[in-house]
Amino acid sequence: MNPATEAGNRLSKTTPWCDDKRINLYVVSVSKFLLLYGLTAGGYMVYWSYRNWASYKAETGAPIAPLLRAALWPFFILPLFEVVQNGLDRTGRCYFWQPETRGLLIMLLVMFSVLVSTLFTRPADAVYVLFTNAVLITGCCAMLVAAQRAINMLAGDPQGSVNKALSWANFAWMVAGTLLMAIVGYMEFMSQR
Repeated sequence: MNPATEAGNRLSKTTPWCDDKRINLYVVSVSKFLLLYGLTAGGYMVYWSYRNWASYKAETGAPIAPLLRAALWPFFILPLFEVVQNGLDRTGRCYFWQPETRGLLIMLLVMFSVLVSTLFTRPADAVYVLFTNAVLITGCCAMLVAAQRAINMLAGDPQGSVNKALSWANFAWMVAGTLLMAIVGYMEFMSQR
């Protein structure tokens, strides 16, 4: 990779825990990722983050707490993206996705979502808050798709073929997420009447 491209992909020069072997993270097809992310209103990120950090810990022995990093995923998105980019650099796989820019934008969108939900608490603001959060969730999703493609590229499975089928658990989470979104939407609609 040329120095200009590497500089555009890296914010810090931290060393990964394990330089001598390829890091395989959580491979999933982009279509499955989009479906699970969308139908759980972004809740899939907790599981996605956990699986990535648990894989990293299992392969490197790094002293991290995957469950904590999953619960607080927006704060650990930059280190995760750096792990991915370090792996791509080590394996010589080229994929230009600007991980730091994406990570910072994701953190900004999540913080903005929290601020909107916190500052606009009047019943009349409910529709505005729901619409804004839907737009922010969609924006985060767009940023995360490139990250999943980078993870798949790192594993040597650009299409995520190894994890493209939906399981019964996937269907259960999608149904639960859809029901929750419908209930929230219905309650907001009823509060406006």
